[in-house]
Amino acid sequence: MKNPDLIVVIHLSATAVHTVIGQIFDAQDIRIIGISSVKNYDFSQGAIRHRERLKAAIKQSIQEAEDMANCRINSVWLSFSTPELVSINSAGKVKIETETVRAKDIVAALTDAKNKNLSDNMYLMSYVQQGIVLDDNEEMIDDAIGMQANDLMVLYHLMMMPVRSRQNLQKLLQECDVSVEQMLFDAVSSAEYGLLPDERFHGVCLIDIGSSTTSVCVYSDNKLVYTACFDEAGHHATMDISVLLEVSIAEAEALKKNQASVDRFGIDASQFFSVRRSQYNDEKTVNMQQLLEIVEARYLSILANIKNDLDQAGLSEFLKQGYVLTGGGAEMKGLVPLAKKVLANKVHKVNQHPAITAYSQYGEDDKLKHIAALITQRKYQTAFGTLLYTQSDTFYHSEKSVVTENESTFKNTFQRFERFLKEMF
Repeated sequence: MKNPDLIVVIHLSATAVHTVIGQIFDAQDIRIIGISSVKNYDFSQGAIRHRERLKAAIKQSIQEAEDMANCRINSVWLSFSTPELVSINSAGKVKIETETVRAKDIVAALTDAKNKNLSDNMYLMSYVQQGIVLDDNEEMIDDAIGMQANDLMVLYHLMMMPVRSRQNLQKLLQECDVSVEQMLFDAVSSAEYGLLPDERFHGVCLIDIGSSTTSVCVYSDNKLVYTACFDEAGHHATMDISVLLEVSIAEAEALKKNQASVDRFGIDASQFFSVRRSQYNDEKTVNMQQLLEIVEARYLSILANIKNDLDQAGLSEFLKQGYVLTGGGAEMKGLVPLAKKVLANKVHKVNQHPAITAYSQYGEDDKLKHIAALITQRKYQTAFGTLLYTQSDTFYHSEKSVVTENESTFKNTFQRFERFLKEMF
């Protein structure tokens, strides 16, 4: 058996910092040896709200995962959501000088696509290759290196964010003594974890409803064709409850999790219950129908905004496999039937991915049981999806090809320098 790669993922959410360390044997065998989650509310809607507290939470999460895995973390993949995301489908065109497509031609095509769409104040956080067209052929292919052609066109889905926001995150992680290998939009991570191959092929939309943002991506014909991040999510429902029922944020959150539903046929509209209000030192009587209408209004807004955006992009008609829901905000009772009604399509929630398993390097049963219990928790699914993405065909045909070409260029330069030294001495 080959020595496994060790890959570390940090997922920044609005409620916690999640760190996962995985031993990668292959795409179907990823063993979790370190895992940690530290509560923190200082990264919201893609922005750092309190730098020092967030840095302390990241350091703590890294340290806990390191201690569990008995290893040292030097670099990480970083996944997160941001409403500052700007995404576009683009194409880069190149004339083939040698009539044989080389890796450098793919890199040149990406550069052409970036030059068309990337302004000086935007950073390309991630991109996915959708396909390659040679000599204006109608059929797209996934890998053209070594093939004969005069013209090359590579289609990409580009995901961009402001340079300043990227610099702030990168510097923050550097101060936590780790470098950032790659940044990945969290909907792409969640899709890698939760979507089936048939869904990707026939057309599907993944909706990741978090606390402060809702991340969305669409796949059709196995290609990522759409990504977006909306600045409306589960915490907005909490705020609505707090304002309209005059309760604290903590009391509103408890109501949302324990009592609220958006299923009109699943509640007793005549039911009342009491809520203890700490700020007024009294009890408030709340009707179930009233609570439903407050929360339902927010979720209707979230779903309608997504539906309108997909309709405008002309994508709704291609979603033959419907919608897949994930994220903490998707745990709302009755959301699936409500989403079916609003989106007028099939809707279901994600399932646990079989490739993710628990592992203890030294056969420690207690630690193995502890990790096995943790990996079933929904909050880690995005981080697990990032691990899966590093082994995916999507990454292999997209960003990894550019990394490989850059490594090859460095190697050739080093070899020329080595020959120069030999000649000198």
